Amino acid sequence: MSKNKFNIEPVSDGNWSGRIDSTSDTSQFRLHQVVQQNPEFDLLKKDHVGLVGFSSDEGVRRNKGRVGASGGPEYFRKSIGSLCYYGGEDGFYDLGTIGVEGKELESAQDRLSEFIQLLLKKGVHPFVIGGGHETAFGHVAGLLKHLKSTSNESLGILNIDAHLDMRSYEEGAHSGSWALQAFELAKEMDVKLGYHAFGLNEDNNTRFLLDQARSLGATWSSNEEVIHSEKEQLDRVREFIESYSHIYCTVCLDAFDAVNAPGVSAPAWNGIALQSALNAINLVKKSGKLLSMDVCELNPKYDNGNTVRIAGSIFNAYLR
Repeated sequence: MSKNKFNIEPVSDGNWSGRIDSTSDTSQFRLHQVVQQNPEFDLLKKDHVGLVGFSSDEGVRRNKGRVGASGGPEYFRKSIGSLCYYGGEDGFYDLGTIGVEGKELESAQDRLSEFIQLLLKKGVHPFVIGGGHETAFGHVAGLLKHLKSTSNESLGILNIDAHLDMRSYEEGAHSGSWALQAFELAKEMDVKLGYHAFGLNEDNNTRFLLDQARSLGATWSSNEEVIHSEKEQLDRVREFIESYSHIYCTVCLDAFDAVNAPGVSAPAWNGIALQSALNAINLVKKSGKLLSMDVCELNPKYDNGNTVRIAGSIFNAYLR
C-alpha cells in the first residue's frame, strides 16, 4: 500500500501513553500497551481491529456547526490510553489519519472509502474516529462498494444520533447530509440499504426531515422513547438487525446529553445515556453482523474530558 495514495498521516510518537500496572502480565495491560502503530499494510492480520482517523471540519463548517472536530482523532489517541484492554492478545492496529486538504472534503471521503474497502478485503475490522459526521459518508460508501463487489448483500445503518442527517446538499455535501447521500448511492448501486436512528431528538429535526426519512423507509427510536422504554426500543433494534445481512454502526456524540458530552459540534439536550448506546451496540456485536463502526464529532475545543471518555468506552466495546 502506498501511503501517499491515501495521504495518511502516520501516528506520531507520544500519542499513546498511560498507566502501567505490569510490563509482562497481559491481563493487566491497557490500550496504550497493545496498540500496534503504523503497521505495514501487507502484514495486517485478519480479524484484527484497525483504527483510522478522519480529520475533518469541512462538513461541519458547511453545516454551520462548531468547528474543531478535526482535532478529534489526535485528542482521542492521547486521552484513552489508560483504558483497560479486554481484546485479543495481539492488540489492535492504529493505521493513522486521513485528512482534508483545504476544503477538498469529497476527495478525502473518496480516499477514506477506498481505504475502508482495502481493510475489509484484508479481513480487518475498521473503526473510524472523526472528524465531523461527514466522516460517515466516506465510510459507508466504502462499505457499499465492498458489498457490491463481493456478495451484494444488504446493509443496515444503526445511527446513534440526535439528528437524522438527511438534509439537502445542493450547495455541497456536509455533516448533516451523509445519510441521504448514502441512500442515493445505494439506490444507484442497487444495494439494499436500511437505516435506524437510536436516540433521535425531534426538537432537532424538522417535520420535513421526519417525512423524508419515512419516505426512504427509515425508522427511529427517539431520545424520550429510549429514556422511558429502553427495552422496547432495543427490541426494535434487534428486529432491525435481523432484517439485514450486515450492520454499520455510526455514533454521533451529540446523541448524549450535553451535560455529559459537551465536546461535540452540535450539542443537544435531553440526550440518551451511554449505557443505552452500549446496549444497542452489544446487540449488533452479538448478532455477528457488525461490519464496521465509527464515532464522530468529538470536538476537543469544547470538551471537559468527559466526551472523549464516552468515545473511548464505545471503542473499547468494539474491541471486546
